[in-house]
Amino acid sequence: MSGFLSLANTIMRNNKRKRIDKLGRVERYIDTKSTKAEYKEASEYTLSKVRDQVQKQQRESRHNTILIFTIVGILLVIVMCYFLFFY
Repeated sequence: MSGFLSLANTIMRNNKRKRIDKLGRVERYIDTKSTKAEYKEASEYTLSKVRDQVQKQQRESRHNTILIFTIVGILLVIVMCYFLFFY
């Protein structure tokens, strides 16, 4: 039993050493030494274009999901009817 506990303590100690503080993660992500990310201003045209593109992708994704669930539902009903009435 003591071997398991010592192993757990060793694993916890090693995990603490590998952690990076939040500021370090932000610096590594935005590749600067400051804590604020700086972005360029986007024009209204660019924002509307991106918004339309995202909405189109969401519509297609929702359409595909509804289609798949409808087909699976119909097949499930057919199989259930077959086993209930004809088997």
